[in-house]
Amino acid sequence: MKNHLFSFLIETSTQKVFDFLALNPGREFIEKEIQKGTGVSKPGVNLVLKNLVKAGIVFKSKKGRMHFYKVDFKSPLVKQWKVLRNVILLMPLIKNLENEVQKIILFGSWDRGENTPDSDLDLFVLTNASRESIEKILRKISLEEKIQLIVRNPVSFSEMEKKEPIFFEEINRGLILFQKTDESRI
Repeated sequence: MKNHLFSFLIETSTQKVFDFLALNPGREFIEKEIQKGTGVSKPGVNLVLKNLVKAGIVFKSKKGRMHFYKVDFKSPLVKQWKVLRNVILLMPLIKNLENEVQKIILFGSWDRGENTPDSDLDLFVLTNASRESIEKILRKISLEEKIQLIVRNPVSFSEMEKKEPIFFEEINRGLILFQKTDESRI
């Protein structure tokens, strides 16, 4: 899913190269592949990679005469970049759900910035609306990612603390993407 926020948040050559590598954790690339994947010029890619390697964010290895580059997937900087990117990706989804829900929480690998292309998107939705109505709204948003949707009403969510304490904690450790405020208290 393309998001217009990406076009102005990921603008410089450094951001484009770093973003490309961060989206492909564990994969190694030669400069030409990075150039093709980012649209950054050959000298630009070369300069950015030198700086990212020097900063310790990207690893460089040599096999024969070829140099390979991959992101340090364990780096807190990489993980936080991915979290920011994940939130940006989910903004249209949040906007479409906010009139129907009390709370949206991103949890699991996506909220820790540890998601890979094969990761499910774990999303908790607190609402009085039916699961079907939430799924209908989600179908309008074209996300490539597989969504693992958990829908609870306030009563069943409070019961989770006793019935499913580990899962309850996992959700509560997640990233709150949206929460309705009680304006009557203000």
